[in-house]
This record gives sequence, C-alpha cells and structure tokens, in this order.
Amino acid sequence: MPGQNRGVDGLPSTVDAMYRMILPGTLADVVAAEDGSAANARAFEADEAAARTRADYGRVSRWALGLLGTAGALIGATLLSVAVLMVTATTADAAGILFSAIVSIVAAAIAVPSIWLLVALHRSGKRLARAAGYWVGLPYRQGRRTPAAGDWFAVRFVGFSADLFLRLITSVLAALGAIFTITGAIRTTVTGGEFGMILLMAAWSVILVAVCIGQFGGVQRIQNGYLARDPASLTR
Repeated sequence: MPGQNRGVDGLPSTVDAMYRMILPGTLADVVAAEDGSAANARAFEADEAAARTRADYGRVSRWALGLLGTAGALIGATLLSVAVLMVTATTADAAGILFSAIVSIVAAAIAVPSIWLLVALHRSGKRLARAAGYWVGLPYRQGRRTPAAGDWFAVRFVGFSADLFLRLITSVLAALGAIFTITGAIRTTVTGGEFGMILLMAAWSVILVAVCIGQFGGVQRIQNGYLARDPASLTR
C-alpha cells in the first residue's frame, strides 16, 4: 500500500526504526486514510483498520511517554528559571554565573528531548486519531451500513472507553494546572515578583496548555469519526 516505506512523521528511517511512534502494522492504515485510497474498502476491512489504529493510539505506553515528556519539560523549565534567578540576583558573582550556566545546560539537556518527545507524540497521535475516526465511520458514509439504535449510545459514550477516558482525565488535570500557573504568573507580575518566577509560571502554562489541547484534540478526532454512526437525523 502506498506510503509503507515512508518514515513515521517524516523522520529518517534510522530514527524511525529506533523509536517508532506509529506501529509498523498500523502505518499502512494511516496512510490509506490520509491519501483516500481506502474510499472503497469493504466494511470488515474498515472495522479491522479501525481496531488497529484505535489500539495503536490508545496504547498505555504512548500515554506513559506523554507523562514522561511532560515531566521532563516541566523540570527543564524549573531549572531554567533557577538559572535566571541566580543570574538576576543582586549578589550574583562569577561563581554564581558559572553555576547558572551549568544549570542552564542541564535544563536544556532535559527539556529539549522532552519537548521533542511531546511533539512527536502529538504529530503521530494526530495522524492515528484521524485515521481511527476515518475508519470507524467509513462504512456508514459509504452507505453499506445504517445506524442502529445502539449506535446512539456508542457515539455519546465513546469518550468513556478506557483508552480515551484516561486521556480525558490527564487533559483535565493539565487544564487545572494551567489555570493555576497562569493565575500565578499574573499575580507575580502584578505584585512585582522575581522575573525568574514569572518565567517559570509562564513556561509551565505553555507546556500544560499544549498538553491539554493535544490530548483532548486526539479524543475529539476519534469522537468525530463516530458521528457518522449517529441515528439522530440532525447529527447525520
């Protein structure tokens, strides 16, 4: 099928082989959903592809890697803010500046791969979620299946399945954390607090907002695919 020899997310094949974000057995399904070559797929083929892409997207390992990347990005931002506080301190001397430079290097060593991991998970998760939504609704868009009464519940409660509900929980937690850090950044700015603390709160806010949107967006893409199964005439 077209696209099978393409590296995941456009990464070189060596990196793809070393660290896959999309399983090799699922990549062909993703590419077929993206290039439109699956438009005439039979219903059972769509069911199988939907199951594969959904299982790939919902892997606990992907979710755990997301937690790891988020923790690394937050730790890197914290160390960077510490380095800024040391440099901007009125008592900073040559030794303090040197130590802050070392802390900045350590922060970059932690933050850069963590952010790369989050970006790679987002890009691959976006493709997987779109493909899963495409395949699950394909037989209904083709007219080979008609929505049944039970599909009304499937459409509305798909978010409560184990793989998606786990991501909804962490998305909500990220949103709550972002609200706290944004409020803290505003309060610190208004009260004339340390620049390093403002930088920390701002960096944490950006990270948590991105994590929240990324996870919720993936769940929503899969849910959108289920709309073709909705027996409600207005939704269809």
